[in-house]
Amino acid sequence: MRDLYVAPHHRRSGIANALLQHIIHHARAAGARRVSLQTETDNVPALTLYTDAGFQPVTGLELLNLNLHPTSQDPGDTT
Repeated sequence: MRDLYVAPHHRRSGIANALLQHIIHHARAAGARRVSLQTETDNVPALTLYTDAGFQPVTGLELLNLNLHPTSQDPGDTT
């Protein structure tokens, strides 16, 4: 799952929780050992949903991104 989004007029009706539980159920059935996710630190509704579902913050990890733009040169490309 790439993004969890519920249209504004359907929020607070349990849809996000149902989708999240569906993912957790199928991950467990497939033998996954964990489900990891990320959200913005100020996204209080998402953080509430995830912590209520049992997700815990992971300390000691840092999120790093490399933005890839079609016009950018590959950082490893020396030509």
